[in-house]
Amino acid sequence: MIPNLINTLTGLVLAYSVVLNPTWIERRYFPLLGFAAIMLVMALWARRSDAHAWFSTVNIVLAILLGVLALLPLATLPYLTFWTGFWVGCAVPVIAFWAALYRPRPVAA
Repeated sequence: MIPNLINTLTGLVLAYSVVLNPTWIERRYFPLLGFAAIMLVMALWARRSDAHAWFSTVNIVLAILLGVLALLPLATLPYLTFWTGFWVGCAVPVIAFWAALYRPRPVAA
């Protein structure tokens, strides 16, 4: 539950940064790669306690996508940087928060 909450906050900060400070995000490597690393580590940690594996699998794929994006020359691709960062920053918090809250009832034997 804790890694999913951390991933939720990280994704919200990413979306905030992309929308309100796009020139900081367009710097090469560090900002997006830092967000991707945090999201990847938290998704791997959350994988152990998630009710379903697809929650963390989607977050892992999105973190890898963000990491690959960070390796591109972002200053020359402002629309790609904005929209990818925005949608990853929106999707990861929703899925991570859903995973943190979703705890199905145990099946009675």
